Amino acid sequence: MIFSDDTEQLNPQQQRAALHVEGPLLVLAGAGSGKTRIVTFRVAHLLQLGVPSHEILAMTFTNKAAAEMRHRILHLTHKSVLTCTFHSLCAKILRESIFSLGYSRDFVIYDEEDTEKVLKSCFTELNIKEEKGQLRKFRSQISQAKNGLIEPSQLSEDDKALYQIYALYQKKLKEYNALDFDDLLFLTVKLFKQSPEILEQYQKRWSFILIDEYQDTNAAQYNITCLLAQKHKNVFAVGDPDQSIYSWRGANIHNILNFEKDFPGAAVIPLEQNYRSRSNILEAANALIRENKSRYEKNLWSDKGEGQKIGIYIAENDHAEGDFVVRQLFELRKSKGVALNDCVIFYRTNFQSRIFEDHLLRERVPYVIVGGLSFYQRREIKDILAWLKVVLSGTDFLSFARTINLPKRGLGQAAIEKLQAFAQERQVNIFDACAQIVQGSTSFKLSQRQFEGLKEYVHIISTLAEMVKQNRKLSEIIEQVIERSHYLSYLREDPESYEERKSNISELITKAAEWENEVEHPTLAAFLEELTLKSSADDQDVSQDHVRMMTLHNGKGLEFTAVFLVGMEEELFPHANTLENDEALEEERRLCYVGMTRAKEYLFLTACRFRYLWGMPRMMRPSRFLKEIPEQFLQSYHIGPQRKEQEDISYDEEDTGFKLEDRVRHKDFGIGIVQKVYNTSLGITYDVFFPQAGTTRSLVAKFAKLTPAE
Repeated sequence: MIFSDDTEQLNPQQQRAALHVEGPLLVLAGAGSGKTRIVTFRVAHLLQLGVPSHEILAMTFTNKAAAEMRHRILHLTHKSVLTCTFHSLCAKILRESIFSLGYSRDFVIYDEEDTEKVLKSCFTELNIKEEKGQLRKFRSQISQAKNGLIEPSQLSEDDKALYQIYALYQKKLKEYNALDFDDLLFLTVKLFKQSPEILEQYQKRWSFILIDEYQDTNAAQYNITCLLAQKHKNVFAVGDPDQSIYSWRGANIHNILNFEKDFPGAAVIPLEQNYRSRSNILEAANALIRENKSRYEKNLWSDKGEGQKIGIYIAENDHAEGDFVVRQLFELRKSKGVALNDCVIFYRTNFQSRIFEDHLLRERVPYVIVGGLSFYQRREIKDILAWLKVVLSGTDFLSFARTINLPKRGLGQAAIEKLQAFAQERQVNIFDACAQIVQGSTSFKLSQRQFEGLKEYVHIISTLAEMVKQNRKLSEIIEQVIERSHYLSYLREDPESYEERKSNISELITKAAEWENEVEHPTLAAFLEELTLKSSADDQDVSQDHVRMMTLHNGKGLEFTAVFLVGMEEELFPHANTLENDEALEEERRLCYVGMTRAKEYLFLTACRFRYLWGMPRMMRPSRFLKEIPEQFLQSYHIGPQRKEQEDISYDEEDTGFKLEDRVRHKDFGIGIVQKVYNTSLGITYDVFFPQAGTTRSLVAKFAKLTPAE
């Protein structure tokens, strides 16, 4: 074995970690510090010392990470060790020992569809009427309870319905000798706590335990780790509390912060040398994350040189932000030779992708959305557009079939096929056929519920069609589609995705409002045609050079030559839901830190002064995260030489007649909002954004004769 020679490739901190043998050790693996190599070399060192390979257990969070680690260990040592995810480890343990909990070893593992069927049978047996969204709500609550190691009997008295459903659900699973995905962890902990003799067998089997991404462990995974390592204490945990960004999945940052308390005498080794990024990026990220209190102190550094300063751009609006990003992509490719494949656009929330997709499509810049669908391919967008297509033309049967049961109206597949046959027989389009049935001019048979549902549907479409004839605004028509179809209530059936899907619909309204201002003769037909063409453009060859777009949460573990972190505004990033909670706000800052440390050479941070939300212009404030980055690491792209960067970022005001955010009226341009106040050779000057025109004008106070707008 050549391991002793290979350790010379490691820096001193990495060597200390790789050569550690007995006792608990926490490796604080900073971004880009080569943590996978450390785990691999540490396993190799144990094998070199004579530790049998079957006594070593390495756990990761994804099958991909497990496969990569397994391959590296095999390549370095020519030996195999058990390298797996927590769930696959628990499945292995339960296959061997679940009989102690009253199950048979040949249990089956249910997927989501199977578990929903069991839950439905529980509703029926308990005579609980299944209301909209209730099944998914209970499924989510049961999953959270299991990952938090909460039994039905431990629920509070206020959760009587959840207790009944949860208890019966578990009883039925046991009757069927079945486990759901959460049971793999939940029952393993239960097994270990109820059967000390079985736990001891596994403690003896694995005398050395390695855990990757320890900051992402939930209550069940944490308990499994502590129980397995209780006897020998040889637990080697690798993680970074500064990259803990998955609390919404149940991850608990305190598991890694309390490591020394859980394992007294533990060694802690920080890996601070970064092999990915330039110093300017790292020092800026270090300054940002120091604002957090819940962390271990470490200071990332790099010997790759300072590099280019971080670009910061405060755009007038989201279109200007999109233009800036596209311009910089062209500039990077032209002057720096950076391929699109090496560039990424990170955003906090999925709806933000729309404006960038529009600009990339317009400039014919190929892109791919990672970990999600293109904006125009998302279910909720296609649903609303389907409503509009029926309004435009009652002949679109596919759109009719998509919308007739949004929400459910009792018209199943068989009824829809009969309606289609009836329309063909009468030689009318599908909507006119439905209208005839509702008007009573035919004897088409429907149940009372179906008839009332069809009547409501016809009324909605007719009302919307009348709005189109009256040339009402498209944004208003879309709002009426959402309101009259009770579409938001339908989306609430899936509480986990509700907020994100609602935001996407908001962005569609914004798109309609913007589009109406841009075209000379806006019509519903032209609007649908444009979006159909955009949707078709999404089906491009992703094997070519293309820029990637994704949420920040999907960026963990990746790296790019150039990173654009966009939409850095208060209530957007940090998200509005996190502003009243210190722990949640710290996680938002960690998310920003993760985004910044994905960049190797070039990093750009962008924000808007104005953004359209729900079709209305709204003044935005720059994210506090921008102000937490020292000026010496920043290069401004949005101001002239006479202005100070920090002054512009913080929107400092001067003592003048109008101040920032004041609403003013101009005789020709209408009502606008003051963005900047500054002195020029002509005197006090205002930059005023006029939402109706979507433009910003620089107006000299003594000439413009602005008046306050009530």
